[in-house]
Amino acid sequence: MARFLSINDLLNYTLFKMLKNSWLILLILITGACKLEDQLVYPELTIRPNWIVTDYNATITAEFVSLGNASINVYGMCWNKTGEPTTRDSLISYSGQPLIEVFSSSLSNLSPATTYYVRAFSRIGLKTSYSNQITLKTLPIQLPNVSTGSASDEGIGTLNVQGTLNLQGASVVTEYGHCWGLSTPTINNQRTILTSTLSQGNFTSQLRGLSNNTKYVIRAYAKNATGVSYGNEITYITSCKSAPTVVSNIIDNISAQGAIANGTISNIGCSEVTEYGHCWSTTPNPTTANPRTIFKQGSAGAFSSALSGLSSKTAYYVRAYAINSQGISYGNQVSIITL
Repeated sequence: MARFLSINDLLNYTLFKMLKNSWLILLILITGACKLEDQLVYPELTIRPNWIVTDYNATITAEFVSLGNASINVYGMCWNKTGEPTTRDSLISYSGQPLIEVFSSSLSNLSPATTYYVRAFSRIGLKTSYSNQITLKTLPIQLPNVSTGSASDEGIGTLNVQGTLNLQGASVVTEYGHCWGLSTPTINNQRTILTSTLSQGNFTSQLRGLSNNTKYVIRAYAKNATGVSYGNEITYITSCKSAPTVVSNIIDNISAQGAIANGTISNIGCSEVTEYGHCWSTTPNPTTANPRTIFKQGSAGAFSSALSGLSSKTAYYVRAYAINSQGISYGNQVSIITL
């Protein structure tokens, strides 16, 4: 007697067929992947001899002996201090297929007099291939090691700056000091030059001729036979401590008892001019302790003073003057003889 399939029978049969087909598909994919894996040829790398090694850096050249038959995703150099470095250690990497078969990498910020292990690497997909391992040792410190200390204001246009020579390097330090400028300075900028023997320790430079109210960048430096090294940068804004600048000009309208003296405030200095004028005397270099004219709250520019109470046929010495909170300045001396 014929048996009719129920809905459950049909569902079970359909599910069985689907599972069977899924396993077949998975088996095909695995087999294909294995065959593809067998067909891949991975790159071969080797590190060339004759590396360039200094105290803090090393330049290594590697070569692709074979690029393989698949596209390279990443390649570069990796290194550590323990051996067999991987891409989990320090590395330099380059993306994409290399354009040439030879490449060089500069390993920086290494420690002096330290042993490192280096390998080149390349990655295709999830697989990383490594070159032979090389062992190198960085040189002892070659350049001097110097640091910049604090700065202190020592008066108009002058700073005292501290420095420390921590290590002299591979040879005797022949020159050291500080250099300064409006941006990161070198010894091609203004600098102090100290040459007394110093292998290690503190030193002080006096920076002169600085402008008022100006931001300067300062670095200590030291030189030996290897070259020049610099300390950390510091910045300092100079204070404004200058008195006005004043000039004594010609004197005219000279009479028996008076004259008109002329002057110019060419620069008010670092603060407002509170008093200015002319002072005079029958002896050279008169000051405000002698007879004088008085004007209040001056600005840059020309001015004139009426000198009065003079004696006839007498030689007088006259100077312009100006005062601000930083002090008093005098102009050049001018002499006259009254009528």
